[in-house]
Amino acid sequence: MTCLYCKGDMVPSTTIHVVEIDKKIIIVRNVPCLKCTQCGETVYTGDTVEQLEKIVNTLSQLMTEIAVVEYSHAA
Repeated sequence: MTCLYCKGDMVPSTTIHVVEIDKKIIIVRNVPCLKCTQCGETVYTGDTVEQLEKIVNTLSQLMTEIAVVEYSHAA
């Protein structure tokens, strides 16, 4: 796959996904992604986006301020 921004190569990698919702902060570590070797842009697959949505929705209902989770443990 080619990066939409700089046309560099996209390679499998992991990243940190941070969401702020209703004054709560959710940090999901080691999220699988494709990362550009030139500019660092990240892209998620459809399956990863679905899992992230489930994780964020679940945690936002259970927490009060901040949560840090490992993607593989929460997915």
